[in-house]
Formats: sequence, structure tokens, C-alpha cells
Amino acid sequence: MARLIPAFTDERTPPGERDVFTMLAAGPDDWTAIHSLDLAPWNRGLRTEIDFVIIVPDTGIICIEVKSHSKIDFEDDRWIPAEIKRSPFKQAADGRYTFYRRLVALLPQFQNLPVVHGCVFPNARFTLPPNLSAQPWELIDGVRFRSYSSGMEFCADLKQRMQRSIEADQNLLPLKVRLSGSEKDRIVEACIPVHKRQPGAREEIQQRELEIGRILREQQKPVLRLASLNQRLVVDGAAGTGKTLIAVEVARRAALAGKRVALLCFNRLAGDWIRAAVTQNAPAMPNLVAGRAIRVMAEMAGIRVPENPHQRYWDEELPLLIEDKLTDPDFSADASFDYLVLDEAQDLLGRPRLWNCLCQFLSGGVKEGNFALFGDFSHQVLGEKHLMDSSLQALLETARPTRWLLAENCRNYQIVGDTALRLSGFGDSVYSGYMRTGGSLGNYDISFYNENADQLESLRTWLADFRKAGYKASEIAILSFCADAFSAASRLAADGCAVYPAGKSADGTLYSTIHAFKGLERKVIILTDLALAGTEFQRHLFYTGMTRATESVRILCHKNSKIVLRGWLRNQE
Repeated sequence: MARLIPAFTDERTPPGERDVFTMLAAGPDDWTAIHSLDLAPWNRGLRTEIDFVIIVPDTGIICIEVKSHSKIDFEDDRWIPAEIKRSPFKQAADGRYTFYRRLVALLPQFQNLPVVHGCVFPNARFTLPPNLSAQPWELIDGVRFRSYSSGMEFCADLKQRMQRSIEADQNLLPLKVRLSGSEKDRIVEACIPVHKRQPGAREEIQQRELEIGRILREQQKPVLRLASLNQRLVVDGAAGTGKTLIAVEVARRAALAGKRVALLCFNRLAGDWIRAAVTQNAPAMPNLVAGRAIRVMAEMAGIRVPENPHQRYWDEELPLLIEDKLTDPDFSADASFDYLVLDEAQDLLGRPRLWNCLCQFLSGGVKEGNFALFGDFSHQVLGEKHLMDSSLQALLETARPTRWLLAENCRNYQIVGDTALRLSGFGDSVYSGYMRTGGSLGNYDISFYNENADQLESLRTWLADFRKAGYKASEIAILSFCADAFSAASRLAADGCAVYPAGKSADGTLYSTIHAFKGLERKVIILTDLALAGTEFQRHLFYTGMTRATESVRILCHKNSKIVLRGWLRNQE
């Protein structure tokens, strides 16, 4: 993937520039693209900006002017629409010559470097007739732009157009020796002082976080509207489509409307996060209860949960105690809520005993009660999927809820999401698209180890590298394919490394099994202890684990599994 400077676009970036940015991000690894280079200091203080300066090491540099309009025309000596004050081709050419003059003044060794220009109209059809001002290879219009099947194809065509420009200009000569990495860096460094302020690593991370928030707000709008208009709602969405945060907002709005609301999920860690998210927000809402479903039911039933109970207590003993309590008519009348918001609903629907208990806490039950269920019903990573399917079908037939599908991934970069789907065997039809732009090969990596000591060393190195890159310890999670007690992270902790079991530290790097971390996210996810047994169940864990990452994923895999893993990456079953 190409290097983009800066590595993100903000909400003010025109849509056409975002489209070009996304194409370039998927371009060759040795390309560098500078977005929005401000030339005003170089051009007598006049407002001059190049949308993209692209360094192609074996060809030269191209300065690109992008126009985002859906319709562009030229009639009677004027451009349409009226916002286009001067010829885009003239803008691109002026920018190119100003850039070249300043570059050579600063770095004379680049005087023979070919610098050309071009225009991209990603959304507009534009026919360029024979003329004296612009050549046909200097324009990529919307028809051509939308024909590219990938960023690599776009970049290959862009390179051919650069070569045509160099051949047609008698003042330019093709590069004899490709630019080295250090030469590219010197060009970039020369641009940085006049570039829109170069943010630090930490600031870039925060900017990307703001971008996710903006995208999520767009994803929320139709669901919040549906929830306000319908008493019963079922929202289906794959991992990364924003279900949890939308569920929190639906619950908050219902509580503000005066309803007694329960916001629940099955997993302990996700339940703790939901409870904290609700209690930390002001004003406090005593009519909104949140957390892990079975613990909330126990609290409402007045059942004291013992310290560190065994798993059988949660699976068998506690549900029986709750069922007994629900047989008391007086208790049932008092312990109820008006509105149920359930996140990761597939986990409870796949456990009919718990689901039936929960339904008895809802005023009106499933048939007449008010609820909003959020779940990933199509890509369920459970051994008892048929039970979930049966419970869901019964719910749909009894309650006849409104249904909505969240199809766009708003959490992951495409390289992370697509790799997760290939490794999981889900194919490429899970998401209709990715709402986030950017991302590169640097957001995904895999390392193979022979011995556990090798795995621990790689894990230490990655943790140190991410901290140096500006990430906080609390923004990193280590998720294992095996139980905590046998995981690489637990061995690191035993050696004194500052990693903690999930739920034990709010500020440090946590570790957990993939299953236990379901429903949560971190900027960086490191998957460890991967020794493939070849089963579909273990394969599906890639989907759950990798899609937790809003930024980057790293995988540590035993060398004995390399052939199988590479086959999956190539979509070879």
C-alpha cells in the first residue's frame, strides 16, 4: 500500500479527493502521495494548493488537481458549475511549475526529475476535445475513474499517463535511475514546512478516532429513527457495523423518554463496558439498568452471586434460581422493565433457557412488549447455531418486529476486514462496503514462530513498536486462541511485563480469549497462540478477533500452520 501524508482525511475533505485518496492508499508500496500541499508561501502569497503530489520512484512526480462535482462543463468561455473559477488544467499546470521551481531551488540535485500534471474528475463525465491547452492523457474523468477495479489498476493507468506526458514534453527526460528511499524522504521533508500542519503520531490517532465517530453517527441515523417509530425492532449486522454504540444510544433515548429500560448483553466484559458507558454519562438515569444479562436478572431477583463462581453456576444453578423466583406473581409484577435493548442478541437467543427468563422481565413479553434487539444472526460463532435460529424465527413469527440490516462496516479498514473474512471462510459478501477510508499493509501483519520463546519475543517487540507509534497501553489488546492460563500474554505477565487480564486494569494493555472479548474493540489487536486444528469453529474465531481492531491487527501463528493459513488467505479451502 502507498504511503499517504497525512494518513487520514478529515470531514472537510471533498468527496472526490476522498475517492482518489482511497485509490492511492491501495497503490504500490513504494509510492508516496502528499495530500493538500499548500503552495502559497512559494507563489507570492497567492492561494495555491495542489490536491495531490504523487512521487512515483521509477517515473517522476505528478501534481493532481481533483474536482468533486457530479457535472463539469465548459460553455461560452466559462466553467460550469460556477464554483470553478478557472481552468482545472491551468490550475494543475501552474501548481506543477511552481512546485518544480521551489523544489529545485531547495534541492538542486532534482533538476532533472520529471514533474508532470493531470486532473481527476471522479464523479463527472467530461469529454476533452482536441485543443491547444490540455492533452487527453492529462484527464481521468468519472467514466474512466469508475471503471478501475482496484487502486493498483488506477495507479498503473496514472503511471502510463505520466510516461505519455514525459514523452510529449521536449523539456523532460525519463528517469535513468529510480529514486531511492532516502531521495523520496528528502522530497517529502522539503514539502513538510509548507504542508498543512503535519500532525504528530498521537494526534493522527485521535483524528482517526474522530473520523470513526463521524461515520458512526451517519450509521446511527436510520436505526434511531426506526426505534422511535416502532415498538419492536430487530437489527442484524455483521461485526464492525456499529451495533453496540447504536444500542447504547437507543437505550439512552428511551430512558430520557421516561421508560424503564434494560440495556443488556451476554458477555461479561461487554456487559461491564456497557454498564460503565451508561453510568459515566451525565445526567444519571436511574430508570436505565445496564450490564450482563444474567447478572442484572440476578440483582433484580435479589439473588446474591458468590465470589468467583464456577462456570456451572452461571450455566445451570443461577438460571434455575431465577426461574424459581419468576414463579412468584408478586415478584413478576414488580421486577419488570418497559423496554429491552439487547446487544449481541444472538448469544442469548442461542441459550433458550436464559432467553425465556429474560422475556419474563419484559412488560408485555415478546409478543406485546417493546424491544430493540441487535445481533449478528448470519455469522454466528456458536456451537448451537440451530438453537439461535429457532429462537429468532419464533420471535419473528410471534412479535412481527420491524427489521433493519446494517451492511456497511464502519469500524475496520478494508485490509483488516477483508483479511478477516478470507481467514474465516465467510467470502466477500458480508459487507456492502467500508465507510472508513485509508488503511494500508501496515495495518495488518502476521509472524510465524517455532517455539513459545519466539512468540514471546515477537509479542514484546510489537507492544514496544505500537507504544513508540503513539498508542496508549490501554488501546492495545492481546487476544488468544487458547485459555488465559495457557496464553502467551499470561507468560509475559508472569515475567513482569505490564499486561493484565481483561477487567483487572482500566489503563493497561489487557489480554483475554477471543470469545471473552466479543462485543468490544481496541485500536490495536494482537492475536496469539494460533496453532490451527483445521476446524471451522476455530477458523471463525478470526472473524470475531480481527474485527475488534479499529486500527491494526497482528497475528502470531505457529509455523506448522503456515501452509493452511496461506491457503485460506488465497481462498483455497
